[in-house]
Amino acid sequence: MTGGATGTGAGRTPRRSAHHSPSTPVTHDDMRRANAWSVLQAIRKGGVVSRAEIGEQTGLTAMSVHRRVAELRRRRLVVPAGNSPAGSIGRPSSLFRFNGAIGHVVGLDVGNETTRGVLVGLDREARAELEVPTATIEDDLQGHLPALIRRLQTEAKVRPEALMGVAAGIAGVTRVDGTIVRASQHRRWDGLALGASLRDALAVDVELRQDDHFAALAELHRGAVVGMRTALLVNVGKGIGFGIITDGAVHAGAHGAAGRATWIPLHPDDANGPSPLIGDLLTSDGIVGDYTRAGGLGQPDGARGVFAADAEGDVCAREAVARFAARLGWLIGTAIAILDPEIVVVGGGIGRAFDRLREPVTRCVAEIIATPPPIVASTLGPGAVAAGAIDAALALADLLLRERLGG
Repeated sequence: MTGGATGTGAGRTPRRSAHHSPSTPVTHDDMRRANAWSVLQAIRKGGVVSRAEIGEQTGLTAMSVHRRVAELRRRRLVVPAGNSPAGSIGRPSSLFRFNGAIGHVVGLDVGNETTRGVLVGLDREARAELEVPTATIEDDLQGHLPALIRRLQTEAKVRPEALMGVAAGIAGVTRVDGTIVRASQHRRWDGLALGASLRDALAVDVELRQDDHFAALAELHRGAVVGMRTALLVNVGKGIGFGIITDGAVHAGAHGAAGRATWIPLHPDDANGPSPLIGDLLTSDGIVGDYTRAGGLGQPDGARGVFAADAEGDVCAREAVARFAARLGWLIGTAIAILDPEIVVVGGGIGRAFDRLREPVTRCVAEIIATPPPIVASTLGPGAVAAGAIDAALALADLLLRERLGG
């Protein structure tokens, strides 16, 4: 993918398009492939279905459905699933389901503090998950990430050669070829051609994206943004960034860098010296710093500790939370003024404490925006980036499935 919306394509070697130009004659084999794909999608969507139900979903004749189901069974993409209960008239119908175990994909969230990996079958069923501190792998992502994937495969008891796609969300800005341009915190990753390295090591298509984009993709598919055309995700934790949804798709920008707010100076014309960056203040480290500067005692357990102290009546924590909420409201209000979204979703580690921030953030936004949209907390939790990466990896697997139908 070279611009605008995301889903699949960025950070991988392009494949030959399965679509024909209007001037290319459509052959019998083209029709066979298209019909087989329609039947496969109907089975995947229906779970366990009969030939008659497939015909209703696809509009194909009974003979066409019979032939395409037989073809999909030969390719092990579809397997029998028993028979329907016998009715008062006629014989029981044979049932079929998608063979999700024929392959698997891996979604990775390479965060500032924690790296998560999830392996799912092509039926989206999670078969293995793991977490490791990013500090334990940051020195050699090119070596450690393939090893992490092999650990997932071992735990899931799947064949490594059945891997059909990998997608990884990175805490930083990436190019469409999978190179990390600038990492949020782990600056040794800057310039790392991680996408190419993973493709070589795993012999499979790999998509590498800014983590905010994958979190937004997950919100679009299963979170607060389902069915919406324009939305804004604010991902706040050890770093901060936006996931921007326009026209019902994640907007990556011309260079794949849309939404990374970490390096924006808060006061660009500050005469007193260099301005603090948004990434210094509107993150978990930022709220801890505000707590310390307000006179808070001891070292809290990150942002979670500050919010806990606030709940217990700590005056310094209350001041730090109020300052953080005012800054977050200003940033969200500024973004709303540019995008005018239907909804704003606050995710990331601090998003889990949004109940405490909701009222002051909403009040601040209302002072900036004449028609403010709803501002809600994400319900996807810390697994949002990995979930979006899984969606992207499954889209890569779909390309391989289409290729299998070509022979």
